[in-house]
Amino acid sequence: MSEVQSTLNTIINGPFQTKQEHSLASNILKDARNALEAAGVYFSTTAISDAAVRVRYESGIRRMSEMVQSEVDSGQITAAEGAQFCQKMRNQIMEETRRVTSTWGLAFAQNTKGQGLGLEKILDRYANRNFSKPFASLTDAEKDQVYYAAIEAAGRSNARVSAKTARLRNGGKVGLLITGTLAAYAISKADDKIAETARQGTVIEGGLIGAALAGLTVAAVCGPGAPVCAIAVLIIGSSVASTLVDVGYDYYLDELKEFQAWRIR
Repeated sequence: MSEVQSTLNTIINGPFQTKQEHSLASNILKDARNALEAAGVYFSTTAISDAAVRVRYESGIRRMSEMVQSEVDSGQITAAEGAQFCQKMRNQIMEETRRVTSTWGLAFAQNTKGQGLGLEKILDRYANRNFSKPFASLTDAEKDQVYYAAIEAAGRSNARVSAKTARLRNGGKVGLLITGTLAAYAISKADDKIAETARQGTVIEGGLIGAALAGLTVAAVCGPGAPVCAIAVLIIGSSVASTLVDVGYDYYLDELKEFQAWRIR
């Protein structure tokens, strides 16, 4: 019994620290804001650019279709030749357009349509739609109608995709406005407004470069037609780059202030 009591009554003496405050090495809120600004500028500018590319694509395929229809109507080429030409040209225009589309825009496009359709599939589609039978079963007159339908269709774009692209363009403009507002607020609250203005520009530019570099790895990391993965990779690249640039800019300012303190003439 005495052994138990002695154990319970044991008192441990020594220095203890409680309720201590610890500062973080970086400003989490500032880093998050910088990452948001950099990613916002990247996605906003590319959304606007992709919308312009989409408009050029729609205009290109429409002109191509109208030109071929005119050639067929005038008897310069047959309907079969026109349909074959339109199928090749539309797929070529699509591939050229995708080369100048943003990485995440390309992922969405590939998710919607992996590649252009072959002529046989196009002809069977309109044969079944217009005559409820495969193209091979049609008469020569019916085939000419299907050829002409394929030529007309080559000039039409996907209305749903076009509408989505237009909404993204408007969203991109709003995103740039929000990003500019955040940057202006940070500048207005800074003691050294000139230095903060330079910082904002440097961080945003770093984020754009980071997103561009991350875009080079999307195909290897995500594969084609994976928009969610592509966006995640781009956000990570933009955020990491903007944070590193911000830290580097702080070191640059510290070194500059130290150099100025020496008053070397």
